[in-house]
Amino acid sequence: MQLNRREFLKAASAAGCLASFANISYIADGAEMRPGKPVLVVVFLRGGADGLHIVGPSNNSDYIAARPPELRVTDSGARAGIAFEQRLDPASEFRFHPDAAPLADLYRAERLAILNAIGLKAGTRSHFVAQDMIERGLSDEKQLASTESGWLARSVTTIGGHISAFSANTSPVYALHGIKNVLSVPDISAGLGVPWGTATSEFLRSISLSGSSSVHRATLEALDILNVVDRGILRDDSGKIIQYRPSGQASYDGSGDLMRSLTSVVRLAKMDVGLSVACIDHGGWDTHEGQSGRMSSQLKQLSIGLTAFHEDMAASNHKVVILVMTEFGRRLRANKSGGTDHGHGGCWFVLGDGVRGGNMYGKWPGLSTQVLDQGVDLAVTTDYRAVLTETLFASNMPMKDSFPAWRPETPPLGIFANRHQ
Repeated sequence: MQLNRREFLKAASAAGCLASFANISYIADGAEMRPGKPVLVVVFLRGGADGLHIVGPSNNSDYIAARPPELRVTDSGARAGIAFEQRLDPASEFRFHPDAAPLADLYRAERLAILNAIGLKAGTRSHFVAQDMIERGLSDEKQLASTESGWLARSVTTIGGHISAFSANTSPVYALHGIKNVLSVPDISAGLGVPWGTATSEFLRSISLSGSSSVHRATLEALDILNVVDRGILRDDSGKIIQYRPSGQASYDGSGDLMRSLTSVVRLAKMDVGLSVACIDHGGWDTHEGQSGRMSSQLKQLSIGLTAFHEDMAASNHKVVILVMTEFGRRLRANKSGGTDHGHGGCWFVLGDGVRGGNMYGKWPGLSTQVLDQGVDLAVTTDYRAVLTETLFASNMPMKDSFPAWRPETPPLGIFANRHQ
């Protein structure tokens, strides 16, 4: 059967299939497996997470004066924060939010590092602009129009494998734009078969083999990767999918929607399909009002999810580096709606293999009015690309072209002890 491009698209659309794999393609040959190489997992806290409410300088007088107790990390009372040791600013007593206890445990075990006052040096209060700039590895808004690829895409492109990258979304996050072999689906727990199963697959494969257009080739590639992943999902003798069981003592109970994304990454890692990097979005951090309750819920899910994921990967002997980032922090002073507005300097985390945990990194600028950015924001003292560069290097990923318009102004932060060569 001979089909032109329009007829093919109409046939595939009628089968209800293109939406299922429109963002899936892969390179079947020449897969380059790298034993011991960690999977880099980037968790983006969309909405501008309030770092000063996640890790706060509890004894700082400016901090205390600027916020009511429910919007800061306190050093006393029933909801006191969790104290920890750090060498960044010995005069300040930093504490974790009480609902971030699992993260505090990872910090004390020297598996997690805190990166404070991180962000865009040329700050913006627009979520969309800030996210676009970070995901493309830029510092100047004017460069957005001329930069189509993402910072991760420029590092992952040369790495082979069935699935070099995974995005837990219906379409790839912008950091991965430019990669061919990226799998982008919200969840793989129910398998990745096409609608109506084998009959649809055979129909699509038959008409795709009849032509040589880019659409025909892409469909064959998509069908292949669907089969690769679907075969990796455990089933019982009747073909029913077996519920995923984490390795070791990991438990994702209480992690909310993060469980779907994180367990999808673990499953792909355990399939050995060549996964190098995974991107996960965790939204809901735009807390202009009702921040106290929302922050509590968000942090519980994040802390439980990351701790379970870290244990799951470790117990299954898969190395991992996890970078938790956000587009910007929030203003020092609380607003009148029980929340905080868009700020600049943010709080990021890095955890996993090779991380020199149990310490804070960067330069703490303080919170007095004269050192605040524009008199209202925690100042950015470390360009976010310094963190991304060290993370790529430690993950053994090429970074020559990741940030072409930037050169580090300061020595590396030293977040990683063991750099994977």
